[in-house]
Amino acid sequence: MRYLKLFFAYLKVNLKSLAVYDLDFYFAIAGMIIQNVLNIVALRFIFNLVPRIKGYSFEQLLLTYALATLAFAIFRCFFINALNISDYLHQGKLDTILIKPVSPLFQLINERVDEDAWGDLLVALLLLVLVDIRLHNPWYITVMFIFISLFTSLIFLSLAILGNIVSLWSNGLADLAETTFDFFEMSKYPLSIYAEGFRLVLTFVLPLGWVASIPQEKIAQEHEWIWLGIIPAVCILFFLLIYQLWRLFLQRYQSTGS
Repeated sequence: MRYLKLFFAYLKVNLKSLAVYDLDFYFAIAGMIIQNVLNIVALRFIFNLVPRIKGYSFEQLLLTYALATLAFAIFRCFFINALNISDYLHQGKLDTILIKPVSPLFQLINERVDEDAWGDLLVALLLLVLVDIRLHNPWYITVMFIFISLFTSLIFLSLAILGNIVSLWSNGLADLAETTFDFFEMSKYPLSIYAEGFRLVLTFVLPLGWVASIPQEKIAQEHEWIWLGIIPAVCILFFLLIYQLWRLFLQRYQSTGS
C-alpha cells in the first residue's frame, strides 16, 4: 500500500511536469502518431509485393505489431527512466537514492515519464481495436490483449535493467540499456520468421516472443485461455529473476565519488 501511494504521488508530479510544456507534449504525441502511421504504411507496401509472410496475413502481422507497440508504450510511459541509470552513476546521483528508505529501483523508475510514449499508447490501442475488428476477433480478445500487455511490458523493463547491470558492474563505463529499443524492433515480428536456434533464444533466454507472437498465436488463433495465466506468470518470473540480479550487483556498487 505504501508503494502504491508513492507511485501515484510520483505519477502526479510527473504529469504536472508534462503540463508545464503542454505544446511540446502535444507535438511529441503527434510525432509518435505520424511515426507509427509511416511504419504501418511501410508494412502495407511490403505486403503489396508479398501477400503472406511465413503464413501471416497483413492483418495478423499488424496485430503482432500492435501488441508489441502497446507493451513497449506502457514500458515507456511508466518505466522509461530505467534506461537512465548509467547517468545516475556518472553524476553521482545514485548515492542519494540509495540512502532513502525506499527501493532504489522503484525510485529510479518513477522519477521520470516519457511524453512521447502517450502517442504510441494511443496508436497501439486504436490499432489493436481496428485489427481485431478486421480479424473478426470478439471484443473480449481485445480486453485480454490489453490485460496481457500490462505484464509483457515487464519484459522490456527487465531487459532495460539487465543492460543497466552492466553499468553497475563497470561503474557506469558501459551501458547496454539502450538496446531495449532494438529488442522492441525484434518483438514486432512473429517468431516464425527467425531461425530455429534464434527462436529458442527469443523464447527462453530473452523472452521477446512472449511480448506479441505467443499471445497472438495462443489466444487469437488457438483460443487457449490457459495462456492468460501462463504469459503473465512468465513475465513476472523473468522480472523477478532480473531484479534479483540487480540487487546482487547493487550490493557490489562502489560510489564514483563525484
